[in-house]
Amino acid sequence: MVGRTPSVTRTGNIDTFAYTPPSRIYRTVRVLLTLASDADPETFAAALRGIWRFTPLTQALVTQHPKLEEWMLGANMAAVDLDGLPMRPYVATGGTAKRPLTASHMFADCDGSITLATVTPETLDVPPSVAVMAQYVQGSSDLAEIYRAISPYFVGAIVRVGDKVVWGDDILDVDSNAYRLAGKPVHPLIRELRS
Repeated sequence: MVGRTPSVTRTGNIDTFAYTPPSRIYRTVRVLLTLASDADPETFAAALRGIWRFTPLTQALVTQHPKLEEWMLGANMAAVDLDGLPMRPYVATGGTAKRPLTASHMFADCDGSITLATVTPETLDVPPSVAVMAQYVQGSSDLAEIYRAISPYFVGAIVRVGDKVVWGDDILDVDSNAYRLAGKPVHPLIRELRS
């Protein structure tokens, strides 16, 4: 595609997963790791280690999760409850929504957010990283509208599929690779969002 910056997407086994964060968060002030409700602790603990290892001076925030434990958080890291924070409007680019979507102000206040989801071939339905975004947005259930409204605030994604992990700086590339790892055709929404 003309004008599109080449993305970096990696795939590996969960037992050797060493997360490398997107280059856009290097030397930034604050990043938000946005966990899906189904995110598994092995994956997000490794992601937090990678964020700290490569960007130790960046404040790393991670959304509250029942399996998030204090030992997973290093220096400059903290859990944050987005439900308890003020909301702000987000408008879908090129959208025709009658009213803006609302989500936590943290997405706009951070230098970049990263989604993290865990799926199996049996549970992989909608694009997993887009589904993570939808968990934190109010005002619409239209995944395309949600993606267009808040994806500018996201710099990467991590998806665990069985014993494999795919991660990178292009959310749609990561989700496409998750379908390939699951042995499924890529969801048509991904093609729609690319256009």
